[in-house]
Amino acid sequence: MTEFDPPLRLHLDGDALVANWRFLQGQGSAACGAAVKGNGYGLGAREVVIRLRDAGCRDFFVAHWGEAAAIADLVPTEWISVLNGITAEDIPLIRQLGAVPVLNSPRQIAYGKAAGGGTCHMMLDTGINRLGIGPEQFSTELLAGLNIGILMSHLASADEDSPQNERQRALFKQLSHAIPAERLSLANSAGIMLGPDYHFDLTRPGIGLYGGIERSEL
Repeated sequence: MTEFDPPLRLHLDGDALVANWRFLQGQGSAACGAAVKGNGYGLGAREVVIRLRDAGCRDFFVAHWGEAAAIADLVPTEWISVLNGITAEDIPLIRQLGAVPVLNSPRQIAYGKAAGGGTCHMMLDTGINRLGIGPEQFSTELLAGLNIGILMSHLASADEDSPQNERQRALFKQLSHAIPAERLSLANSAGIMLGPDYHFDLTRPGIGLYGGIERSEL
């Protein structure tokens, strides 16, 4: 590029974004949310949220509290889930902002209780081995006093024909019987296409919303 070349520009095709969300929503009877972390995968979280909100999306997933604050004026904040959970420094902001933390460890559960309780979400580690609370960490004391809105886990190999997918689904279903929650969520973009058994109450597509995966590949 020379100094005379025009700057690069990226344009969001709002109609295509909404069409992708509706396609993924239409794969089953579960509600369909949207991962808008990383500034809407680089496309602009605010523009993405406005379009998907108007199309009927009611669950938005961001990575951290700064991302939640950036879209908090666009939707009711209880529609926003913060996937990275909370640290001690986040405690003063949690109830002030009103977004919902996704608790990923016993320490984060303790921080959630210290923040005054209220609704939280919880991430289980069913086999990805880098995210969530493992089955061996659960106890009556750990779960006491929690009001869990969404109990979720993350598929490690949803885009592959792997027996791990079924193992994770079965373990997630088993654990959900012992952990009271209002809704269950397991499937990401590729997980949606594994079929209704993986959908539970809510799906959480990310890259599939933004054209990162062709529909024929899903």
